[in-house]
Amino acid sequence: MITGSIPAPRHPATVLLVALTPLAGCDENATTAPEEPPRERAVEVQEPVPDVDVAFVRFYSWTYMGDGTDVFQYRDGAIYAIDFLGDTIPFDTGRFWRSGRPLPTHETVNWDDFTICADCGLELTEVVRFGDADGPGTIESVAPRVTWSARLGYLVVGSTYLQIFDKDGRFARRVGREGDGPGKFLRVVDAHVVDGRLVALDDANRAWSIFNLAGDFVERRPYGYSPGPFVPVGGNHVVVVAIDQSPAGAGFPLHLADIDSGVPLHHFGSRSDARGSGPYSNSVQGSVTSRPGTVWWGGAGSPRVQEWSVDDDLLRVIEGDLPWFPEVTKSIDPTREPPSTLLRSLALDAREHLWMTTRTADPQWREVELERTPEGWRVPPERRVDYMDTRLDIFDLEERRHLGSHVWDSPYARLINLGGEPAVTIVEHNDEMVPQVVVQRVHRDNASSRKE
Repeated sequence: MITGSIPAPRHPATVLLVALTPLAGCDENATTAPEEPPRERAVEVQEPVPDVDVAFVRFYSWTYMGDGTDVFQYRDGAIYAIDFLGDTIPFDTGRFWRSGRPLPTHETVNWDDFTICADCGLELTEVVRFGDADGPGTIESVAPRVTWSARLGYLVVGSTYLQIFDKDGRFARRVGREGDGPGKFLRVVDAHVVDGRLVALDDANRAWSIFNLAGDFVERRPYGYSPGPFVPVGGNHVVVVAIDQSPAGAGFPLHLADIDSGVPLHHFGSRSDARGSGPYSNSVQGSVTSRPGTVWWGGAGSPRVQEWSVDDDLLRVIEGDLPWFPEVTKSIDPTREPPSTLLRSLALDAREHLWMTTRTADPQWREVELERTPEGWRVPPERRVDYMDTRLDIFDLEERRHLGSHVWDSPYARLINLGGEPAVTIVEHNDEMVPQVVVQRVHRDNASSRKE
C-alpha cells in the first residue's frame, strides 16, 4: 500500500485507482473513438490475477521506462516503479528524476544562449554486440531499428520480421514473417514491449500486430493514420511520431494512441511549429527517452525542437541555429553542394541532458559518384557510408552548455532507450565480416576537452 501525504497539484487533481497488476475488463481510458472493428485473434492470453494491494493516489506524471515498468512521479517528489508483476519499489530519485522537479511552464530559449564547446569529446563504452554468421540470427539490415526490454532483451526490427536477442547478445527467436495476414508483416516501422506485450506497427498495413512475450500472435488492430516510430509512455499508451494528412490528424506530429483500441486518443504537438517550411518539413523525429509523461520532437530540416506533455501542453521550445546545423530552407544541388544536416533523433537523460543526433556530410562526400535516376541524383547504397556521417551532441539544459560531440563514420547510428537512459546502436562487421549490432553507452570525457 502506498501511503503518505500528497500536496495538492497545480491543476485539478487526477485521482487514479492504481492496481499493482494490469486489471482485466476495466476501461480506464474511455474515448470517443469509433466502434472497434473485429479483432484478428490467434492466441487468447489468460494470465492469473493475483491478490493485489490497491491505493488511491494523486499522480504527477508517468512514463514507460522501456523495461516493462511504469514509473509514477508524485507531487511530493517521491518516485515509485509499478511493474506488471505488482511490486511497488521506491526509485533512487537521483538516478532517474530529481526529487521534486516540477514540469516547466512554457519556456522558449535560443541555441545562442548555450555555450558551445567545439573541442569537447564523448567517450564510448561497448555494452554488447550480437548477430550470427548465418541462420535466423543474422543481421540483414545495415540500419535496423533496435529497442530494449528487460523482459525480452534486444528487439531488432526488420521490415517483415522481428528478432529477439537476450541481454548477453544470444539469439533467442524470430517473430513474424512476410505477408498481409495475422502475424505477418509487409513493412514494420517500429516495435516495442508495451504493457507486457510485444507490439509492432506495420507501415504498409497501417495496423498494430500484437504478440505475447513468447512470440505467439495474439491479435491485429487497424491504426488508420500514417504510421511512424512510436514510444511507450505508460500502460497501454504510446506516442506515434509522424505527419498525417487526414482531417483529424493533419499537421500534428504527435499522436497518443491506445494499443487496445488501436486508434489515437488525441493528436498534438502542433503549436509553434518546429518543422519549418523547407524541403524536409513533412519529416519529423521524436525522442526515445524523456521525462515522465513528455515527448520531444523536431522537424528533420530544423534545429528547432520542442517538449510536449502527453496531455497536449507545450512545455519547452529551443530555437535558432547551431553552428553545424543551419535550418534547411531549400533543396541543394547534390553535384556541387554537401548533403544537408538533418535531425535524426532526440533523447533526454536523467540529468536533464538533451541528446541530439544529426546526419551530416562526410568529409569525403565529394569523392562519391552520384547516380542519375528519373527522380534525380541518387547516392549509391553501397557508398552512403562515404557520403554521410552521424553526429551526436549532448546539451545541459539547466546550465545551457554544450557538453560534447561524437561523430560516427556512418549515417546509420541510432539512439535507443536502454533501461531508461539513452544509448547508441550501430551495425559493424567483426573480423570475420559478420554484420553485428553494437550497443554503446556514451559518457563525457574525463578531460575537460579533447579534439575529435
